[in-house]
Amino acid sequence: MNKFLTLPQGVKDFGPVKAENLKRIETGLLEEFSYWGYRRVITPLFEYLDTMSVGIGENFEHRLMKFVDPHTGEVVVLRPDITPQIGRMVATQLSDHRYPLRLCYSGRVVRYEEKGSGKEREVFQLGCELLGLSSTEGDSEIIALALKSLNRLGLKKITLNLGHTGILDAVLRDAGEIREELVDALLKKDQEQIRKIVEPSAIPNDIKDVLFCLTDYYGDTDILHRAARNERFRPCVEEIISVIAVLEEYKVECDISVDLVEVKGFEYYTGVTFEIISSTSPASLVTGGRYDGLVSRYGRSVPAAGFAIDAEALMQSTKSTDGENQVHFVIVPKNQDLRGDAIRLAEWLRSSSFKVILDLNGSYADMIDSKDFFEGDGSFATYGMIKLESPSEIKLVESRTGSIREFSNLEELLTGGGL
Repeated sequence: MNKFLTLPQGVKDFGPVKAENLKRIETGLLEEFSYWGYRRVITPLFEYLDTMSVGIGENFEHRLMKFVDPHTGEVVVLRPDITPQIGRMVATQLSDHRYPLRLCYSGRVVRYEEKGSGKEREVFQLGCELLGLSSTEGDSEIIALALKSLNRLGLKKITLNLGHTGILDAVLRDAGEIREELVDALLKKDQEQIRKIVEPSAIPNDIKDVLFCLTDYYGDTDILHRAARNERFRPCVEEIISVIAVLEEYKVECDISVDLVEVKGFEYYTGVTFEIISSTSPASLVTGGRYDGLVSRYGRSVPAAGFAIDAEALMQSTKSTDGENQVHFVIVPKNQDLRGDAIRLAEWLRSSSFKVILDLNGSYADMIDSKDFFEGDGSFATYGMIKLESPSEIKLVESRTGSIREFSNLEELLTGGGL
């Protein structure tokens, strides 16, 4: 294929069906967010490198898509994450707003991914941020909102995986020069490699015991009671237990598991973290947690918790609604003298929430006699084709049955045609 007709690695087009499903998901989620009092904000697609780097931290900088602004010569980046942008907004433009502040967003983020990683460079996200509330109730609200939002879209068989960065911090606090190597092994949950790294190290024995028995720290919620026996972990475990207690009052529909040594995103978050997964999607549907230190990087200390939804992963897990955006009617005037009547009919139907193709050049006229039009499932036009033969002869050809109903004028069609 001509290289000028291909797309860069990690990006894709969305045809009508996928684009409409994505829009359905976006509309449903934003509406649910608004019911909880979250107000939408819109952030720019790119920002100065220095500004974005403050929020995302050094470890994320290698995943930035950078370019030089031709007007200023400054290095700018395509946003890899929207949460830091909201942190900047809260510390500046929204600094005089009353807390807690509930904000939501939708938009694309762009990240550099290594060739062959299998990850998308461009991701469509929706999310919520709860700022100015540091309590268990704040963590619980943001998690419950994420779960209820997925339930709204018909997802019931989902799993909430809870963690806490304080536990991993305690594990890594005395890791010293083996920290980076240990993090990599933890990410893979490579028990053999962890043992090779840890055994000769000076890490305290109680932490070594944790690392040698990782399976005791992820699984069902019973693990929490065992983990609480370790004094280093007890405050973090108690926070998770408190969050679960509040979630039970929300009556959320999900299974709950815990992973107390989850590495992903641990440098970004500062407290309870969570992930929502489904057996129907290989990717996480939602990731989130508490990030109390982010807004302060922009000069204002504000506790915060939030989540991001991967809309495309969610689209793979929800039922397709191909029929929702199908055309209802095609209107075909026989000649130009009937154009005004055809336009008037199309406008009336559209004002009544029908989707209408107005065929003024006769592109679909011959389809009435074609088998393609009568497939029995309304796949071309859900209800049918309206053919204006003359001011006194109008035919409604029903797509599902092929039957023809005749009317003597537009008024008769509109009042007696069952439209």
